[in-house]
Amino acid sequence: MSRLSPPLEGVVGGQAELFDDPRITWGFDNLGGIKGQTVLELGPLEGAHSYMAQRAGASRVTCVEANTTAFLKCLVVKELLQLDRCAFLCGDVLEYMAANTEDFDLCIACGIMYHMTEPVRMLDLISQRASRLLMWTHVYEDAALQSPQLARRLEPATEADHDGFRHRVHRYRYASDTRLAGFCGGTSQYSNWLPREELLRALAHFGWRDITIGFHEPEHPHGPALALTAVRR
Repeated sequence: MSRLSPPLEGVVGGQAELFDDPRITWGFDNLGGIKGQTVLELGPLEGAHSYMAQRAGASRVTCVEANTTAFLKCLVVKELLQLDRCAFLCGDVLEYMAANTEDFDLCIACGIMYHMTEPVRMLDLISQRASRLLMWTHVYEDAALQSPQLARRLEPATEADHDGFRHRVHRYRYASDTRLAGFCGGTSQYSNWLPREELLRALAHFGWRDITIGFHEPEHPHGPALALTAVRR
């Protein structure tokens, strides 16, 4: 899926430029750099952002991936690019954070929240484990319904509750995608997308401040999306 970074650009891969992702560069810069920091990455996919974190000077990167095919790709990338400060674990990110008591300087959650059935629970657990956050995710906005494909998959808003925090979500149905060989979505048959305003409200609820939004793409072909950084004081 991703084009490998030099000196391995000749190795057969994909076309996505995830090993030099401007969203990640923007996030690191916006947070003042990550040199010497510990990083928790949720859903590393192919290890591209893990590579960027090590290259940016992170002291240690712990990566948790539930998709077994993606996990194996991460292990290959670890060997190819000698990611000696990156550890890849295979398992559920929510269960890992719930069972783990380690604190991290930064959590990278790029391309995962919109695959969760409990996105607010994920934010809650991140808030217990990390003091800084770099996220990219799809969110629900009415503009999404202008796409016939998204309109068929996204359901009307329903009320949800996490530990007393009531919020709205829109169920997103994967349909037959889960049977595709390259499927790298969530572990359930559906996920729940947060509306943009509910995402920001949840972040504030869990104590996140200094929220900066970038890469807002309301017309992204796969659904409205945005990147953000945030800090817990």
